[in-house]
Amino acid sequence: MMRRRTYSVISVTLLALAVLVTVLLVVYGAYTIANAVRSLQIAFGCVFGAAAICYFLLPPDVLAHECGHMACGALTGMRFPVVRIGRLEFSKTGVRYRLSVTAAGETAIVPRGANRMRLRVFVTALGGPLFSVAYGVTMLALFWLYPAAPAIFFFALFAPLSLYNGIVALLPAELDGSRTDGAVMRGIIRQDAETDVTFRVLQAQGILTKGTYADVPRELLFGAPVVREDCRAFAALLFLQYEYAKFHGDAAGAAAALSRLRSIEDYLTDEERKFLANEKDPAVAGS
Repeated sequence: MMRRRTYSVISVTLLALAVLVTVLLVVYGAYTIANAVRSLQIAFGCVFGAAAICYFLLPPDVLAHECGHMACGALTGMRFPVVRIGRLEFSKTGVRYRLSVTAAGETAIVPRGANRMRLRVFVTALGGPLFSVAYGVTMLALFWLYPAAPAIFFFALFAPLSLYNGIVALLPAELDGSRTDGAVMRGIIRQDAETDVTFRVLQAQGILTKGTYADVPRELLFGAPVVREDCRAFAALLFLQYEYAKFHGDAAGAAAALSRLRSIEDYLTDEERKFLANEKDPAVAGS
């Protein structure tokens, strides 16, 4: 796995290069369009206005990356309970705008069934970087061929950042509570502990799409290796253990899982914290 410092240096260097290329695109493209519409102010105003709206609502480069995950995931039998593109979050409960989060994206996956999980997750993880690179290369090629086309110019503005996202996502690095797509694929190949926990969670979720906790083998949830507390798969596994214990009437086991979840509350999402706040201790409730 790549060291955090090495990843940061490469990431910052590539980001600086992407920003520089974007600035050059803005200058060259705006002047090219201005010559066509005979107004530099209108050209710059339209471009920056549209780009600002997209950045705060639906960044094209992020959209391309998450669409890559969803397209490849859909082909391999995945469903997506939550998808965040920039500050817009799409889920079963509707669409939310979250100004507090970064302009990056995230796609949560749940498998339909439990077969060929490694191949399906590998393809889903690879889809994001592939679409990012494809978007960047395609838009830059179109801009080179048609520099005076306003629509192409607008989408080309996000091409350098899309290439940056695709390349950086392929770097195998551990981030705060998450992994890059490259790290996920590397973990699948090397079959490390965090990947083992992730597949246990996905296999259990796959079984639950068509069955109940009676169909989930106990060793699948309770024989997992030790991983970091801030690992998202670890929290998901604890939630599954909690629901499994409640389903089988194991009050002590459910209480232990609930207590462990509360001990890592800092690493949980807002929705997970709300769930914990409403849950009573099964050991007390059952006494």
